[in-house]
Amino acid sequence: MNRGWIAIVFCCASLAWPETPGTGQPLHPNRQLVENLRANRKGQNVSLSWSQPRGGPSDQEPVSITVCREISKSISNSPAPAPSARPCARSVGNIDLRAHGAAKSAKNGQLEFTDILPEELENSASLQFAKYSLELHDAQGHTAGFSNAVSIPLAITVPSKQLHSELDVAGVFLIWEDDPEASSPLLQFDYRVYRKEKGTSKAVPIPYTRAIIHTMDGERRTAVDMNVEWEKSYVYWVTPITKVYSPQGEMLGEIEGESSDPIDVVTHDVFPPAVPQSLLALMSAMHGHKFVDLTWPPSREKDLAGYNIYRRKDDSPFVRLNARPITMISFHDVDITSGHKYFYALTAVDRNGNESARSAESAEQNP
Repeated sequence: MNRGWIAIVFCCASLAWPETPGTGQPLHPNRQLVENLRANRKGQNVSLSWSQPRGGPSDQEPVSITVCREISKSISNSPAPAPSARPCARSVGNIDLRAHGAAKSAKNGQLEFTDILPEELENSASLQFAKYSLELHDAQGHTAGFSNAVSIPLAITVPSKQLHSELDVAGVFLIWEDDPEASSPLLQFDYRVYRKEKGTSKAVPIPYTRAIIHTMDGERRTAVDMNVEWEKSYVYWVTPITKVYSPQGEMLGEIEGESSDPIDVVTHDVFPPAVPQSLLALMSAMHGHKFVDLTWPPSREKDLAGYNIYRRKDDSPFVRLNARPITMISFHDVDITSGHKYFYALTAVDRNGNESARSAESAEQNP
């Protein structure tokens, strides 16, 4: 099952103790050279970022960093270590600040490191927390200072697999696997749907109408994106969300799991508008000339192009009276002769040329 996390960041007091020459103890007991260590988890990857440390005499500048990880059942940071103890519970990486690669990895003065969690931590059934901190070293190997600590919860996330789509007049239907067995009193599971126009990089979470479908193969989640534009190409993906709560009901964080594989959707409009309703035909006369007045209420289609008017005389088939869709909600039929009964029907046409079925007939007799 995929796992993922958004960091919950906690600042703590400087971790330091007096220097003991030759043992790697700190030269400056109160130095905290990194105060903005941040963490973000997605799946089994925990991404750490922080500002590149600076300051102090050249012989005491930090030249390397040890990335430390500690697993705890408490979200609070551990107290400062005793003078004889090392602050690093487990080293998960080392960074040489003098190396060309380290300088290259700095973006706008920011350094980055990714820790890959072991499977047993990623799939932990009990709620635990991974606490990260940095131990900085000078050229002599002494501890030059420390960072703040950041903690992230290690909680499961539900999957978002087998994503596929169906196009409907209401919009884009997205369907994917759900896990009805995933439950925990401290966890709340949900999903977030992302969309971007194909060929662009801007992705946005979208509001959607949700439902659960029960099938013989298990439960499926559905989301309906009703805010699409026709004749566009979109890319969709689904990201599971886990909200983590304390036993007292306090929300500790919102965590992202591994996203589904993206799918491409082309919103090609092949759907006709709704059938017009309440067509009214009324015989009228003006200045001695008779005609049939047709009126109807407007359709509410967003992409409506207009209407087509159909007429048949007595038992003859329907013939369209207009050459192109009309945009008014009325029509005057002046091409009538006495002694015939006329039947009228109306259709709606959208901008892609999709035409609705004909409305119910409305008849008028010309005496």
